Amino acid sequence: MRKVGTSRLLLLKAEIASDLEAIDKIGEAVSEAMLAVAPDQVPSPVVQSGLALYLHDFYQAVEQILTRITRTLNGFDTAGESWHIDLLRLASREIEGLRPAVISESTMRDLDRYRGFRHFVRHGYDRDLMWDRMQGLIESLPEMVASFRQDTGAFLDVLTQMINEIERRQS
Repeated sequence: MRKVGTSRLLLLKAEIASDLEAIDKIGEAVSEAMLAVAPDQVPSPVVQSGLALYLHDFYQAVEQILTRITRTLNGFDTAGESWHIDLLRLASREIEGLRPAVISESTMRDLDRYRGFRHFVRHGYDRDLMWDRMQGLIESLPEMVASFRQDTGAFLDVLTQMINEIERRQS
């Protein structure tokens, strides 16, 4: 493992907590926006664009958390064309003697759908197809947020244990 002190691990915990708050706010905003859309109604293009941006920002915050963790503990480098999927795969793997998996395999597979949509939004593909691509993601966002929070919560518990162990050894 990279030699990481308690101050860096405490900072990592604080950064993750801040990013999780942003994820919660995004989830709340999407839920609120969807209250204005009647069931079986296709939202207007303006609402769709706003929802697409929220989905983009959700995945961006998830990726930020995973990048912070893997950079700090693994020395992960975000270089190369496939680093986005590599990050998800790395985060879903236990690294023996270093850290547990940050997210489950199931969460990784679900997050990969949001990663793909974020790519779709960033690269400005045909906006006429946007609702078809994002409706399921919008509907499953509350469960996705809950799964990601559960996984990262378990990881934060381990991170706290790591901090306590380092502090115990130093005293």
